[in-house]
Amino acid sequence: MASGRRIPPTRAPAAYDGPFVDWPADLACLGAPARLDAGESLFLRGRAPTYMFWVECGEVQLQRASPDGRQVILQRVRQGFVAEASLQAARYHCDAVATKSSAIWRFPRECMLQALRATPELALWWAARLAEQLRGARLSLERLNLKGARDRILHAIDTDGTCGRLTLACTRRDWAAELGLTPEALYRSLARLQRDGLLQIHGRELQRLTEPAAPCRRLPTRGPSRPLRCSRGTRT
Repeated sequence: MASGRRIPPTRAPAAYDGPFVDWPADLACLGAPARLDAGESLFLRGRAPTYMFWVECGEVQLQRASPDGRQVILQRVRQGFVAEASLQAARYHCDAVATKSSAIWRFPRECMLQALRATPELALWWAARLAEQLRGARLSLERLNLKGARDRILHAIDTDGTCGRLTLACTRRDWAAELGLTPEALYRSLARLQRDGLLQIHGRELQRLTEPAAPCRRLPTRGPSRPLRCSRGTRT
């Protein structure tokens, strides 16, 4: 789209109910499906927003170049709205790029604004979505303020998981980037947590243990029993 190529529409499978089954009808009726290839831009910084976008699957990153030329990742969206603030912004403040082949839905911005003004229930629904995003951003900031890799891992399991269990929706390398860690630091910390009996790992599933498991201790091997010898100075 931003690259000059029109985003092709995509047809949902026959057994597909759509991602908006629990959405207000005033908003769901505005959505139109589309698809992005990996590496394709959804929008570019400085452009005027014309659509609101919702990611169904794949991944879209919000990126901005730092003064020294590095790409800073502001947000990774695998399912949900992208750049919600653009609903009332005159210009985009960052770039949005698909890092994987992604299915998205687009909503005409002006139509969405009109629906929000006309429907209090929709406005409350949208406010709840924004509040959920804000809570997630606060948790992420809280996590990044933790110093150690161990604390960040356990914090993520406790806040993003359920009952101490977290199923990763991305690769461990991508998860390391979200935690602000190098992949090597993440791998070492996961291995140490396992060794200390604080974590079980089964593929993409991480299970935090409420009590550390007792470390395994190898019993000394004994040879054939020998008769006891009396020490010197004792009588038998």
